[in-house]
Amino acid sequence: MTKQKSVKGLLIYLLVSIIAMFFLYLIGLSILLTNPTELKQLSEMMGISGPPEILALLAIIPNFIIIIVVLVIGFFTAHKVGLKSVVIHPNARVKSKSDWINGIKLAIILGSIVAVVVIGFDYLFQPFLPDSLIETLQPYTALHFISALLYGGVVEELIMRFGVMSLLVFIFWKLFNRKSKKPTNWIFILAIFISALIFALGHYSATSHMTEMTAFIWFRMILLNGIGGLFFGWIYWKHNLELAMLGHMFAHIVMNLIMLVISFS
Repeated sequence: MTKQKSVKGLLIYLLVSIIAMFFLYLIGLSILLTNPTELKQLSEMMGISGPPEILALLAIIPNFIIIIVVLVIGFFTAHKVGLKSVVIHPNARVKSKSDWINGIKLAIILGSIVAVVVIGFDYLFQPFLPDSLIETLQPYTALHFISALLYGGVVEELIMRFGVMSLLVFIFWKLFNRKSKKPTNWIFILAIFISALIFALGHYSATSHMTEMTAFIWFRMILLNGIGGLFFGWIYWKHNLELAMLGHMFAHIVMNLIMLVISFS
């Protein structure tokens, strides 16, 4: 009988996460080296002083700890509730060609919708946005693009879907549906909405750092970050983690393409 989960797959994702964190470190370091104000603020926030290289490294350590925790959580809960990762769960690799094609199409379509909604919203409501947010409507640099694919597309899905969503489904199942052999649909839907909301609220720090948190900015933050969480959570439930990652990656790819076209127009 094929084993349910693979430690090797878990280690593969840990390695990918380390690579993603390295690119996140490079971005943080570049900001600290070019912006003395950011360096001073980070130093005051941490309560320590030191070279930018050390501060940038210390800044990403909490993220890395979170990644390790959610990988362990997902490893022990996802397969119990029927959620799948092709890399970690060997059984999930048994899919027909048509299933894969349909899943890939769904990921590309939903990822593209997320991109259009995010960019379209900001351009439509540009008169109401502060300059600090309007300035973000620029094509990615090469470093930011790689980080968006690896950290955004892979690590954020490991955290929010494989870790948080899997755990929520498992908890709700045991609390409200334990007599059933597997969680019912409403449990998955509730977990998708809650994990999407948590993901959206997780952008508070970055958003508040750029601008004042008015009611409109709160609405924008929850809507634009939450819609991706809903779509990718649905893909994770109905297909697998890797297709959710593909959808997330494709959202960043399409967003960058749209901003490139606009910048040349």
